[in-house]
Amino acid sequence: MKNKCKRSALRLRNKGISVIPIRPDKKPYIAWKEYTERIATEDEITKWWQDYPDANLGIVTGKISNLTVVDVEEGGLIDYLPETLTVATGGGGFHLYYRYSDKFKNAVRIRDLTDIRNDSGYVIAPPSIHKSGKQYTYHSKKAISQFPEHLFLTEIIKQRKNDWNVLLKGVSSGNRNQVAAKICGLILTKTPFNMWEYVAWPAVRDWNQHNKPPLPEDELRATFDSISGRVLYSQNDSEREILNLTDLAKRYQEEKKEATKAIVPSGFETLDFYLNGGFRPGDLILVGARPSVGKSSFALSVAYNAAKVGKKVLFFSIEMTSLELYERLLSFHTGIPASLIINGTANKKEIEEGSLSLSKLPIQLAELSKATSKEVVEIAQRQLLESEIDLIVVDYVQYLRDKHKSGNDSTRVGEISKNLKSLARSTKIPVLCPCQLNRKTEEGGNTRMPRLSDLRDSGNLEQDADTVILLHRRSTSDDHKSKTNVIVAKQRKGETGQLDLHFNLQTTRFENDPIE
Repeated sequence: MKNKCKRSALRLRNKGISVIPIRPDKKPYIAWKEYTERIATEDEITKWWQDYPDANLGIVTGKISNLTVVDVEEGGLIDYLPETLTVATGGGGFHLYYRYSDKFKNAVRIRDLTDIRNDSGYVIAPPSIHKSGKQYTYHSKKAISQFPEHLFLTEIIKQRKNDWNVLLKGVSSGNRNQVAAKICGLILTKTPFNMWEYVAWPAVRDWNQHNKPPLPEDELRATFDSISGRVLYSQNDSEREILNLTDLAKRYQEEKKEATKAIVPSGFETLDFYLNGGFRPGDLILVGARPSVGKSSFALSVAYNAAKVGKKVLFFSIEMTSLELYERLLSFHTGIPASLIINGTANKKEIEEGSLSLSKLPIQLAELSKATSKEVVEIAQRQLLESEIDLIVVDYVQYLRDKHKSGNDSTRVGEISKNLKSLARSTKIPVLCPCQLNRKTEEGGNTRMPRLSDLRDSGNLEQDADTVILLHRRSTSDDHKSKTNVIVAKQRKGETGQLDLHFNLQTTRFENDPIE
């Protein structure tokens, strides 16, 4: 025990973590407050364990060790907390180690059976022995995550010396609307955008229950949506730093390097040339076409190509079921005609082998028959907490079930466009959305080449999009159906242009044109 704790203490010390010796009753053997300001020397640590050979190992939390620890006693919940380095205590509880947050003081019972250990605090660490005789052990050795401030918003507010604590207890009917706007603003500005819907909104609803009487939920929601719009479009400007050219040059190089890693290639060589490598983080990409030209097939082809090079894809399908999408992907992957897979006449062994191989691709399919754009945003945000995502596909814009009180379809699609653009910007993930063009391309009985202006009857689609790709087939006869003209009609960060892609009629997959 003596040697194990000492070795661990020295190892942690060399990693920049402040350690102290702890008695069996969980109190320090030494006057330890100075070690919240400095890290003990190797000689000090060695002497401690010479003087106190049975000492347990304590870690000083807070800024000195860059650690904030959530201390959950036996019976407390940990499932809602993000995965991180976790210690199982000898008493049946858990210590979850997160990167230091200066938003918290030490807090007792901040949740049921849950404390926070931060500045001027400490926790007992492995391989210490609990008074029960059980050893502290590592429950999970995952990398230390960022502290989840958004899960403790109310508690953070209560620790401040201001009137928020009073306001959070609820107000009378005469002040409800004004205070509701203030509460929404406070909570939204302290919550990451990707957690607004299922962290900030529930927090606002909880506050409303303390009002006498509570605001009607539709009225509260209208206030929440109004304030969230203001916060979303003001945060980016209000939080800008003032930088000189030297700092900007350094940041430019760093962000350029990171952005290059995050680019998602379409898998089509000429298209990626126009796109300077592929789809960029935070961009909204629209794929416009008239019905039966292949919008969904193009989007699924891009998703498949991206997954083939290791990019993680989340594909929302409002038009097709997940099984229908899977059958198409299986046809893409094996080259077996889609019709044989659908009617069950394909070779069973080839299907089994293809399914096994396909299952290794990082594609997640979400089937949503009646979803709104806000529900898509909410699901994507939740999924981001569980897994990494490099590309989001929403198939397709006009099938989303958003409603607008004006009843105007252009306004409705404009709201959808705004929400999808916000999703892309806030998550720094490219969002690819097929959408239907208006009928002007078919006026006069002839199908003309689509133009960017064909999006203009669809709300703010043209304005919000960073890239617009239009698909066109000169003929719908089988002889010419395999040739599809792809028009890069808009691109904020590169050139526009045209190319041809081959549409494989048997697999319904878009492929590089052999002539290109």
